This record gives sequence, C-alpha cells and structure tokens, in this order.
Amino acid sequence: MIELWELMGFIRYPLTVSSVVIVALVLYSTVRLFEGDARALPMTRTWMDSILFWGGFSLVTGILGTLVGIVMAAQSIEQAGTVSPTLVWGGIKVALYSSVFGLLVLALASLAWFVLHLRWSLLSSRDAGERMA
Repeated sequence: MIELWELMGFIRYPLTVSSVVIVALVLYSTVRLFEGDARALPMTRTWMDSILFWGGFSLVTGILGTLVGIVMAAQSIEQAGTVSPTLVWGGIKVALYSSVFGLLVLALASLAWFVLHLRWSLLSSRDAGERMA
C-alpha cells in the first residue's frame, strides 16, 4: 500500500489534504445532524455541500496527476527512443493510480453526502412539521 502511495508522486499531497478535509467535514456534519440541533441546520447544510466540492477537487486533482504522469512518461519514451510496449503500459498504469484514488475519494464523499443529506432532509421536514403544529 505504501508503494502505491509513493508511486503517485507529488499529487498525493493535495489528494491527502482533500481526503482529510472530507473526513473532517463528514465528522462535523454527522455530529451536528445526529445531535438534532435544528437551529444549526442551515449552516450544517453548507458544510455538507462542501463535502461534494472537495470530492470533486480530489477527482480533478487525480486526473491532473494522471495527465502529468503520462506527459512525463512520454518525455522519457521520447528520450529513450525505442521502448517495449510492456514498459509503456507499466508507466501508464502507474500514472492512473492518482485518478483511481481521486475517483474513490469522490465516490466515498458522495456516499457520505447522500446519507447526511437524507438525515438533513428528515430533520428539516420534522422541524417544519413542528412549526406548523
């Protein structure tokens, strides 16, 4: 696992930062929503929505890392001249790690957002029902 982490190159740092931010936002939103404080719901919704932003940022960062990796591999191939196809595909495989990681972070962030948004919707409708009664 650490080898994969090191193979991602410099792009692993922004991916790590966005992952940590997402975890912090999910934990904060979970605490706010499951303690049932209806007064904090509008601000909590803002924090929840930022989970999707950071998930998208991870995906874009991962794709950027892949593109940079492919360009670097192409430069190395150009300098070397003739290179075996196995070596080329091995380099492309390594370049794709950052995209896969970014996509995984987005998928998990989207799932967390969906669960939190469902809870937020339930609390909002309950709060609106109490105000009408």
